[in-house]
Amino acid sequence: MKKQTVGHLFLVTFFVLIWFHWVSALPKSQSDNRYVYLPLIAKADPAPQILSFTANVDIADPGDTIELSWVTANAVTVTLYHLLPTGQLGQFWDVAAVGSMPYTISEAARNVERFMLFAAGENEPYASATVEIILTCPHPWFFAPAPDICAQDAALLSPAAEQQFEHGWLIWVGEEDLIYVLYEDDVFSPKWQAFTDEWDPGDPVSDTTIIPPDGFYQPLRGFGLVWREQPFVRDRLGWAVVEEVGGDTAVQRTSYARYNHTYIRALDADIWHLFPEHSAWEKFIPQ
Repeated sequence: MKKQTVGHLFLVTFFVLIWFHWVSALPKSQSDNRYVYLPLIAKADPAPQILSFTANVDIADPGDTIELSWVTANAVTVTLYHLLPTGQLGQFWDVAAVGSMPYTISEAARNVERFMLFAAGENEPYASATVEIILTCPHPWFFAPAPDICAQDAALLSPAAEQQFEHGWLIWVGEEDLIYVLYEDDVFSPKWQAFTDEWDPGDPVSDTTIIPPDGFYQPLRGFGLVWREQPFVRDRLGWAVVEEVGGDTAVQRTSYARYNHTYIRALDADIWHLFPEHSAWEKFIPQ
């Protein structure tokens, strides 16, 4: 006999004995025609359970189709969630208590895919379980040592230019149409910025009314436009200490859900590392 049934019979027997003892202690005139109400003891619903929740693979490529399978018990509703890279609940499906479902991983997905299964009962708290599939990195980093996370995209190869200033650098990446400003001063933030290159051939190359001191240079073309027109850039950078130099570069970024790092190959083959949120930058020598 199950423990729950034995416990139930014990409680009923206990209350019946109490009642007989109480009635027998009453005077006969008080015990005649009396009604005694015995308590009803409700049997609790069994808690929902997830007996298994699995994927048919542990590792997959972006773009692959995988199969998710599950077995639950005592569940009134079962819901399968795809988790966003931030860990938040994303797309969901109401599914059977026992079943399986194919899922095609996005080509843009990186690092890991996560799923969560919820099994809810009538009154009991829910049960939950997760499945994690590691994703291969489709694009190699263009430098080493590489970050310990996938690159979001293949390295972008581009014409580039650099110019050093008294208190920082300007870097042009042609394929992005961006000019990066790297500050090397005591201002807390931002430590770097990026501006769209608004200069076009045929625009003035420089401002002839600006005369640099001996040994310094006024930046030209797109560098000059950013230096002259963007707030605080000129004040923070100072004068250029060398002329602009051109070459080729490569650019890649990490694939975190937020707060990503940018890596740009410098013209001397070192790496510019721009930290998230414009918070810092460094230049390091790759292996």
